[in-house]
Amino acid sequence: MRILTFDTSGDKMYVTMGNDGQVDISRIIENTAQRYHSASLIPIIAELLREKNITMQDINAVGVNIGPGSFTGIRASATVARIMAQNLNIPVIGISSLEIFSLINNTDKNSLCLLDARKGKAYTGVYTPEADVIKEPTALEYNDIIDFAKNNDFFIIADKIMSEKLKAEGLECVNLQETDYDFGINLAKLTYKHLKTDDREQFKWFNLKPLYIQPPPITMPKNTK
Repeated sequence: MRILTFDTSGDKMYVTMGNDGQVDISRIIENTAQRYHSASLIPIIAELLREKNITMQDINAVGVNIGPGSFTGIRASATVARIMAQNLNIPVIGISSLEIFSLINNTDKNSLCLLDARKGKAYTGVYTPEADVIKEPTALEYNDIIDFAKNNDFFIIADKIMSEKLKAEGLECVNLQETDYDFGINLAKLTYKHLKTDDREQFKWFNLKPLYIQPPPITMPKNTK
């Protein structure tokens, strides 16, 4: 089964193509001030298709990161994934950022995955060492997260902001910004895993929705008078 996956939810864009969970090609594109990476998604996909000498009709499934993360990036990739799945009549699998991060865990501990959500909260998810969901992604208060982490023996994975808060409390964690991990490969592995184990009816294109746990931040226009 040939699977295409992509992720534009964060500072880097990940695009992979492979068979049965084994990645043949992987691209990591840095976001820059000059060009937001979601604008490069379609050209990168076209490049990978040319490199493999195939067309979109050869793709059997699509996997996409549905968040949490950049609202613009999540919306862009989810839209592309839905259109592809609808036009090609293939399954589309949405995977949470936190589930993708959890595959970093190489211990027998459960994973606690955290992303700063602003306003004193963080997106929080708990997973088994095999990346099965224990606690679905939600937004929790900082203090509640600290207490939760201290009262359990987790393998903790967090972004820079949450890493600093945890370390200030004496808690060890993996700082996502300090890793060079290819999360596109994790997305590909999880896409194939869900295709094998889950009910495929849920992977219809119209069921795919971005994971917006909190409403997007709103910036009011300045009064120019």
